[in-house]
Amino acid sequence: MTIDVHPQPSGFGAEITGLDLRTPMDQQTYDEVEAALARHGVIFFRNQPLDEAQQEAFIRWFGPPNALAKQLNNARMKNPYFYDVSNVDENGDIMMEDNERRLYLLANLYWHTDMSMRQPPARVTALNARVLPEIDPPDTEFADMRAAWEALPEARKQELESLRAVHSVYASRAKVGYTNFNDETRKLLPPSEHPLIRLHQASGRKHFYMGAHASHIVGMEEEQGRQLLEELVDFATQPQFRYVHKWQPYDLLVWDDSCTMHRATPYDDTQRRELRWCSARELEPV
Repeated sequence: MTIDVHPQPSGFGAEITGLDLRTPMDQQTYDEVEAALARHGVIFFRNQPLDEAQQEAFIRWFGPPNALAKQLNNARMKNPYFYDVSNVDENGDIMMEDNERRLYLLANLYWHTDMSMRQPPARVTALNARVLPEIDPPDTEFADMRAAWEALPEARKQELESLRAVHSVYASRAKVGYTNFNDETRKLLPPSEHPLIRLHQASGRKHFYMGAHASHIVGMEEEQGRQLLEELVDFATQPQFRYVHKWQPYDLLVWDDSCTMHRATPYDDTQRRELRWCSARELEPV
């Protein structure tokens, strides 16, 4: 099956048409989708009302799915590979103000890359919109870490290229005051080290690898390292490096976690919003 790829004007982000992902892909189709993702960093498919089995079958093309800590998920989620990106509780009601998931999810408003605290980290994420607010559904913003790196002066690149950063979920959640992690979560999610600059194998382009989970730089005084990371995130998320996704019901939004960052945007959370998240991890440690 031949797909059609419709890039954004900048080349960062593309819509793919010609596929109904409720029908399993074949190898040729996957190869075309993978090539589009490698080229554009973010891809999306409109009108894909997938169930969990269909979405899981899709993400498994990209690698083994990431299992999640039960504490950090909605109790209604039974598949360990899926996260409930929603503002509803286990009974399907809008979360109360004191629901701790509400506080935990606030950290998604910061620029981040999914599962960078894991080793191996996430490679590709797929997010399916089940229910969106009827009024002003919030966007999801992406930043192109390849383009941002390439925009740096050569002298600055040389200063940064050998650095390594420590990533942890505790760093990102501390930004919103969430600290209530249980023993299971702490065992599953220890901090991890990753290079600040990685090579994107499929495109041969270098890129930043950072975000809200990155707490400090190895071998650097912690406050100095945090300031450097904040400076670099500010640089790498300038408007010229962004793609803004305007959600429609049943969009399947897919991104390369290695070479992008993303963030949620605020919305009226008295309106129901339900999305299903799953990700495939890298095959080797990074």
